[in-house]
Amino acid sequence: MQKITAKMLILGAFLESIGSSFIWPINTIFIHDYLHKSLATAGMVLFFNSLATFCGSYAGGKLFDRIGGHKTAIISTSIALLALIGLIINHDWPAYPILLPILGFGVGSAFIVINSFASQIDNVDRYKLFNGIYVGTNLGNAIGTALGGYIASLQMTLVFVANFFFLSIFFLLAIFRYNDRTEKAPVTDKTIKKVKTRLQPGVSLLALFLGISWLAYSQWSSNISAHLTALGIPVSRYSLLWTINAIVIVVFLPLINRLIENRLWFKKIQIIIGVIFFMISFIAIINQTNFLFFVLGMIFLTIGEMLVYPGIPAIVSEATPSKEAGRYQSLLNMSSTFAKAVGPLVGGIIIERSSYNILYLVAIVILALSIIFFKRGKKELTI
Repeated sequence: MQKITAKMLILGAFLESIGSSFIWPINTIFIHDYLHKSLATAGMVLFFNSLATFCGSYAGGKLFDRIGGHKTAIISTSIALLALIGLIINHDWPAYPILLPILGFGVGSAFIVINSFASQIDNVDRYKLFNGIYVGTNLGNAIGTALGGYIASLQMTLVFVANFFFLSIFFLLAIFRYNDRTEKAPVTDKTIKKVKTRLQPGVSLLALFLGISWLAYSQWSSNISAHLTALGIPVSRYSLLWTINAIVIVVFLPLINRLIENRLWFKKIQIIIGVIFFMISFIAIINQTNFLFFVLGMIFLTIGEMLVYPGIPAIVSEATPSKEAGRYQSLLNMSSTFAKAVGPLVGGIIIERSSYNILYLVAIVILALSIIFFKRGKKELTI
């Protein structure tokens, strides 16, 4: 059987993200406007969906290390497809809040397979591979979010059908092309004890760094939209920011790949440079009412994420055993998922008790502090 390749991982990331992005941008609108529930109720549903995705990341990592990526991808995707079949048949209340977290669990578990496989592929530049996966994911997000609103305006059921279609293609890809890189020995208590090693503290610190950065980043995907509308800037302009985000990633990430590939010195400092760009993105919008400054902030934010988010899993994959790829990649994803879930809530509390400008200053401070965790974590990995 042909073993998994880098191109198949990138294609899988594209297919999974394009399917998921049909749903996530319209979740709140659907729950509030179509199901006639309060925004607080919508927030609770999305919180449980994030929690399920968090659990799916953990389960996917455990399964990957125990039974291999091939079986894990099939099991995880099957769970997501069954949830989508249920949503196609019935997406009223209370079916929607029950099936959506099940879908999140399956998708979260399946995506861990992609990153874990990427940690096991030899004779490739891990930074370049994870950047490629990131491009595939964001290209899928760009297409899915662009089409999702239009499809939803025709009929909501078609949103779930479209998701099912692309996830089914990923399912076939997983069956025929996501074959394990190494043969898995039969799992027994003895073999588990032999394989299990002490969690590297450096990875924990890098996961903490990743969570802090996502805590700040999540303000752009949540509370900043409310800031723009408060300034009288229409929601369509906010959506344009994310179109710019996707375009910048797809166009410029390959150029960053070349820079990383040909400049070893740049690879060593790319994460810190990325965090600095995150900080500049918030500096650019303090006390600003002109939309162009938010465009500028988004460009800085996007450059930052291109440097940071593909880089961290690449660093961890190079410094940890490939036989425990699922364990370490799931830890990183769980940290990101948790931060994405609580970030909007934390930001909202800060805004209610102070202002948007204070929120931006807090984001800048915690991003600056996160560099300490990154440098310490990377040092412990390389000792």
